[in-house]
Amino acid sequence: GALAAPLAGRMADRRGPELVTRAGAALAAAAFASMATAPWLGAQGQLLLIVAAAVVFDFGVQAVLVAHQTIVYGIAPEARSRLNALLFTGMFVGMAGGAALGSWVLDHAGWLGVVALATVSALAALAVRCWPHAR
Repeated sequence: GALAAPLAGRMADRRGPELVTRAGAALAAAAFASMATAPWLGAQGQLLLIVAAAVVFDFGVQAVLVAHQTIVYGIAPEARSRLNALLFTGMFVGMAGGAALGSWVLDHAGWLGVVALATVSALAALAVRCWPHAR
């Protein structure tokens, strides 16, 4: 996360936050999708996969967070703290709901079900960020 934030911030400043949100969501989706290969790897391969996927996922999520903060701060600069509180509240509600749903899916569909849920969720986030919208 410590490397992602400054890099994502510079990229959002140069290329716009939309590109960063899309790239971050794509990285998260790729990280989750790669985890589907875990059952076919040995213990060492699984460990390396988890480390690599966690780094890629964290980088993607941190990039998306920074880019969304850029977007939110541009809405009403005088209300930055309130908008940031709203952003983080929504983010934590989503993470808590995702954890609860992920636990249920793990119980009912196993590891590959969780991988599918996480991948589809990240792809849905990417689709939302790619959807045409009015400026």
